[in-house]
Amino acid sequence: MIIAGIAVGSLAFRSPDELPLYNAIWLDRTWTFGDLDSNRLRAFAGRLIENQIGTAYVYVSSLGIDNRWTGGLQGEGGFMDSRSAVADFVRAFKSQNEQLRVYGWIEIWTRLDNANNNRLADTDLQRNIADFSRLLVSQLGFDGIVLDVKPLFSDNDDLIRLIGRVQSAVGLHIPIAVAVTADLTPPALGAQNIGSIAPGTMWSSSFKKKVMAAADEIILLMYQSYRQEPLDYIHWVAYHVETYVNEMEDETDILASIPDYSGESSAHNPQIETMAWALDGVSKGLRRLDEDKRSRLTGIAIYSDEQLSKSDWDVFRESWLRR
Repeated sequence: MIIAGIAVGSLAFRSPDELPLYNAIWLDRTWTFGDLDSNRLRAFAGRLIENQIGTAYVYVSSLGIDNRWTGGLQGEGGFMDSRSAVADFVRAFKSQNEQLRVYGWIEIWTRLDNANNNRLADTDLQRNIADFSRLLVSQLGFDGIVLDVKPLFSDNDDLIRLIGRVQSAVGLHIPIAVAVTADLTPPALGAQNIGSIAPGTMWSSSFKKKVMAAADEIILLMYQSYRQEPLDYIHWVAYHVETYVNEMEDETDILASIPDYSGESSAHNPQIETMAWALDGVSKGLRRLDEDKRSRLTGIAIYSDEQLSKSDWDVFRESWLRR
């Protein structure tokens, strides 16, 4: 278990190379397949180290309905046609600083159509995912795997079996991270008047414990909440931090993934789901915990659709690193 609670005063006199790198950032396909300038990549890697970010969740591929892995900047091709670009990015990124770790982020859709046709139970599908994960680690240099399985709004033990199968394929020494679907209708927060979401759209307490026991790391996705009021959203984030930390029984890392992206939808209001308010929610959730439990939250994972601005980094430092 990595400890998140750090005294601010002790950090002020340490160089970036000496700081604990507990936090993470998501990098989308524009990084993986975008043929980035080496100077830009070097500057970005330096910015990550300065802000105690040591892990990048790098988008690799999505498993299509034909059970083939997509590739390319727009996902228009097959993965094998662009695997060299992925390997080049991993090599270039990790060469910037030996402290940086890169996880392969793979996206798995559980349904073939709008009907309730869950394909996660398919053993051939699970074997495909496990074999692909092994390739990413053994041939392309990834340090871990992020399983982004969706939609998964209720308990599904096929996810537990998938985690175990991937772990067996890559080896016990390779960390498996799971992107955790948030609870959309937690009773603890009362009625939210989300007409399009059925009551009980959430994981049970026992299933949360199963996922945390099976994975090395879980990433709480603190966006697409459908919330339209800042306080409502802050309480929603706090609820997840408090709930998952209290439910944890195993040595599992927990990161809260916070939003910094502009795409608006019925689920995501970018004026409400901001980095600042998400961090307020994380802090509120931590304050609800006993002091000895607060350190169980490993860190923050930033999800953005573009490079963070100076003001974004300022918010992250002031609201998280210097809290």
